[in-house]
Amino acid sequence: MSSDAETFTSEKPILPRTSKPLRQLLFASAGIGIVYYATATNRQPILLEPPSSRNPTNPIQDKQSSNPEEDDLISTGTSYVPFFPRTISLPISPSAVPTTNSTATPTLPYGTSTPSSPSKTSEDYTLLGLGIRRVSFLSIQVYVVGLYIATSDLPKLQESLVRAFFTSSSAGDSTVSAATTLVENEKNELRNLLSETAQGGRGEKMWDEVLRGAGVRSVLRIVPTRGTNFGHMRDGWVRSIDARSKPGMLGEKEKEGLAESVGDFKAIFGAGKSVGKGRELLLRRGEGGELGVWLEEDAAEKEVKGERAWLGGLKDERISRLVWLGYLAGGNVASEEARKSVVSGVMDLVERPIGTIDTQVV
Repeated sequence: MSSDAETFTSEKPILPRTSKPLRQLLFASAGIGIVYYATATNRQPILLEPPSSRNPTNPIQDKQSSNPEEDDLISTGTSYVPFFPRTISLPISPSAVPTTNSTATPTLPYGTSTPSSPSKTSEDYTLLGLGIRRVSFLSIQVYVVGLYIATSDLPKLQESLVRAFFTSSSAGDSTVSAATTLVENEKNELRNLLSETAQGGRGEKMWDEVLRGAGVRSVLRIVPTRGTNFGHMRDGWVRSIDARSKPGMLGEKEKEGLAESVGDFKAIFGAGKSVGKGRELLLRRGEGGELGVWLEEDAAEKEVKGERAWLGGLKDERISRLVWLGYLAGGNVASEEARKSVVSGVMDLVERPIGTIDTQVV
């Protein structure tokens, strides 16, 4: 036995032993090679923040949160502005605030709901969809935008979308356009129309029809992920107005006076004003298309964070309609994520027969 053991131990190892420093050098070289390979072969966009595990495509369906008290908060998909509220509250009538570009700045407590009374003065709005606006090939995040619909107007939006779909597809067939529900193939067609990127296409004309005549009150809630000035945001909206006021969307007669209204719109977002990271900017479209704008006060200037300052208003419905279309339809929308999310919210609405929907999207 001992001779066998001696014979075995006297054999040379299969691989030569190396010194400890040399082994460390070999491992380090292997690690560098792996990192180089991964970098050279990875074609993913540059990540500007840790990726979120949640998919914001349809955030209104996401009811999970780490805290049960946050069930009314919806994940946005970015750590800069992590959540949007499921509902917000604003004055019920434009008459409650100035409708001209006044310098007066009455404030309203953020999210305040008026106690039950015979004369209701505020209206709740429910989130329909949201997304991140990104710019440049680096996909730099600018702000999160959410579309809210007056909760009591959700049935009205449902009906107007279904009617607009059947009207555009029936070619005057009154029997078809009187239908109140969609079958499976019609749902797929509506989803494709609302998602199409053709400028002036059928989907954009459907949204244009709904915004013109349905009388649905809505709000665009915008919260920057980084400090930005009004000039950049305003210029983006003006470009959207110009792109969607070309022949086919607006007739020559309807364009009369539009340039003057665009000038009034620019004046609301005057030079030198800015929106800090995390501050809320609200654009509200009233029943007749009138525009109202609020900005959350800077916490450093106010004792109570969340108070809103009135910036101004505009009665010309064309301005708000064309700005809204810049988020909802056609090519080069401000946020493709927001458009997809809104489409998902719309499909959730129209899946039910007209008149059977309650005032809750989620």
